[in-house]
Amino acid sequence: MCPFAHYPGHFSWAATRETAALKQAGIDVRLLTFSGVIDECEVKVPQITVLSKTGMGHYLRRFFTVVRKNAITRWMLMSFETFLTLAKTVTLKKKLAIDIIHVRDGEPYVFLSHLLGLPYKNYRWLVSLTASNIYPPTEIKNKKQLVYTTAVKVINNDMWKPLYKQSMKRNKFLFAVQNSMAQKDYSNYMNGVFSGRVECLPVGVSPTDHIISKEEARQFLGISTDKPVLLAFGAYHSGKDFETIFRALADMPDIYFVLAGSRAFGLGISLQDIAGGGIDVNRMYIKDYYVPEEEKPYYFFAADAAVLSYTKEFLSTTSLLWESCRFGIPVIASDNGDLKALMETFKPGLLFKAQDVDSLKEAITRFIELRPGEVKKLKENCHKFTYQFSMKKWAQRCIKLYNLLLAPDLA
Repeated sequence: MCPFAHYPGHFSWAATRETAALKQAGIDVRLLTFSGVIDECEVKVPQITVLSKTGMGHYLRRFFTVVRKNAITRWMLMSFETFLTLAKTVTLKKKLAIDIIHVRDGEPYVFLSHLLGLPYKNYRWLVSLTASNIYPPTEIKNKKQLVYTTAVKVINNDMWKPLYKQSMKRNKFLFAVQNSMAQKDYSNYMNGVFSGRVECLPVGVSPTDHIISKEEARQFLGISTDKPVLLAFGAYHSGKDFETIFRALADMPDIYFVLAGSRAFGLGISLQDIAGGGIDVNRMYIKDYYVPEEEKPYYFFAADAAVLSYTKEFLSTTSLLWESCRFGIPVIASDNGDLKALMETFKPGLLFKAQDVDSLKEAITRFIELRPGEVKKLKENCHKFTYQFSMKKWAQRCIKLYNLLLAPDLA
């Protein structure tokens, strides 16, 4: 169940790739979304939607598209979308003989699955959490972020604790987070209300089979340059730090920069506003839109390296590392929590100090000066990373959690 599959970010990718991996592993899986998936052609399993494409559903889809244009009304709509999708889930449980309800992206509204599941008994829930609730931004840059962080404080309030306790007495819950740090912190959440029920399920990824030459990729994007090309990619959110990249590149005229992706839920200002006037437009390519799956290879293969820049307090899993390694593109990454640990273990690129302009400039310079053999080694490490976190292994780890839920001894 993925209520946000129609939004940009990792939601669509997870909804399609993870369900396909489970199907390949022999699991009978259905995908339930609110109004479909952005990349509909990528869906490989039977799909159910809350809103139909015809009749009243068609008009509601058009109306909600207008509502989503404003960040505040979009967040209100998101809670409504989650509620209705979960409500449909519990009604389908018996009709479809469902063994386990797997909620992909249970945040920010963690309490809703417990609230809607409370009238029922012995339902089995696996709720995926990205840890965005427990790692909200501490630096408030605009009113939208202030509203967001205020809402998170309400969500994290202890008033929900009695609901969680009662819900977990009646039903079986496991929570899947993406790294060991989040596992520890969510185990201690609300004085340990979820203790013993939080498992680590790292993100899965598959290497691309769509290989494109650097020349073809740059031609597709309309980039004509012999300069090293750096890429920042994906939905912009409060944890991403593009400002440091622009400040660093302002003093590095021999670098060409590509920035592509949409804003996640309207939390940030436009990418053009972030860029400001620091970089000459002749050495910068910005696309503020959702990049569909079939276009992704052109962006990654056009680049010499991807820059993964995050704020110091951002501790959630960085899915862009998986994306970069999937295409075999080395990364220049900030030293944030789990990201730093993965970089040191697998060595797919170079590290720099988060939000430190001089450190990023130094890392970029070091990367440019690498010998061809050293760059080749980084690319090989990217492929090793992809093998370690393959979708096949993800499915196997996920099935182990399903078996834990099916075991009779889980309280």
